[in-house]
Amino acid sequence: MVQASPQLLKQLALRFGLIGQSDGMVQAMSRLLQVAPTDLSVLITGETGTGKEVFAHAVHDLSVRKKSAFVSVNCGAIPETLLESELFGAEKGAFTGSVEQRRGFFETAHKGTIFLDEIGEMPIGTQVKLLRILESGEFSRLGSSDVHKVDVRLVAATNRDLAYEVRQGRFRQDLFFRLNSVNIHLPPLRQHPDDIGLLVEYFGQRVADKNSIAYKGIDPRAEQVLTALPWPGNVRELRNLIETMITLEQGARITEEIVLRYLPAPSQNELLGAPSTALMRLTDVQQRTTAEADMQMMYRTLLQLSSDVAEVKTVLRHLLSMSNIPVDVPHDQRTQEAPTPTQPIMTEPVHEELELSNLERKAIETALRRTQGNRRESAKMLGISERTLYRKIDEYGLQ
Repeated sequence: MVQASPQLLKQLALRFGLIGQSDGMVQAMSRLLQVAPTDLSVLITGETGTGKEVFAHAVHDLSVRKKSAFVSVNCGAIPETLLESELFGAEKGAFTGSVEQRRGFFETAHKGTIFLDEIGEMPIGTQVKLLRILESGEFSRLGSSDVHKVDVRLVAATNRDLAYEVRQGRFRQDLFFRLNSVNIHLPPLRQHPDDIGLLVEYFGQRVADKNSIAYKGIDPRAEQVLTALPWPGNVRELRNLIETMITLEQGARITEEIVLRYLPAPSQNELLGAPSTALMRLTDVQQRTTAEADMQMMYRTLLQLSSDVAEVKTVLRHLLSMSNIPVDVPHDQRTQEAPTPTQPIMTEPVHEELELSNLERKAIETALRRTQGNRRESAKMLGISERTLYRKIDEYGLQ
């Protein structure tokens, strides 16, 4: 796939608010530009809040159907008993409360584009009718056997793993194959943190213009805080935070203190499993020696990859003691007199299993497992080059 030029990416940012220079976002936008002028169905996948509807609008607006209707339907928000009639229409008396003939969303989108969000929530019975309309353009209203024709382009989106849903019998395999012929995958924000600065500037300027206030930018340390967060709500969560801070602070320059004040409590406490001051010390490590910088990389990687919080805390204490970095310890974990903020944590000698090479091996194994063996995604998750990852895999004898 040919990647979009910087000029085209800039146009997408200005026209649709599609922001990103990371590999994952560039690939997604390149695929968008490639498929939009065609009439192919498109499946957009990604976690909640990654911008799937924004991409769907862009697919429509960059197509020959842009002058016709764009109809957006959230399949997960419509009761199962009503979804079929909402999509395909219903005849008078087709069900209780149906007092007149009504057109469905597909008829409304004739000659245009229909966007089916959360398509993974669609019942099997409705999936059968959807497949029919994709194959032949034909459908029947609920309560009627008359066949109608419609010319509609379909863009679907889901945060589910449809291949898994097929194996579980909850999604039709033939429909999945039909939809998945063109797939645009949007990576979660935690996998392209380098784009956070660009997104902050975009959302900050937009909300400032909307409220007629001056946007004074963001401090580097404040941006580091945002970059270190896991962002379960992805771009939508980041946008809401930026809009709230700038509106309530009346455009004041975003500082580290402002960010921490507006972060929800779970984001502050769960970030490192420790007080938020530990985050500030994490950023200080970036200015130290190469050896300590390597430890910092492992530090953050283990935080992102490990699902065992207790194990993470143990590993972090050993790493910090090895690099002589002070850290605050939560009160409930102090088994003896707490060290002062300027003293490093003293621990017993590091066990062989906690040597850096073992930690590195574990991080690589975890990344490979999380990405189902995808080495490119594993390298991005670990923050290293693919060449380095291949060398490490050979070095540790991993497959």
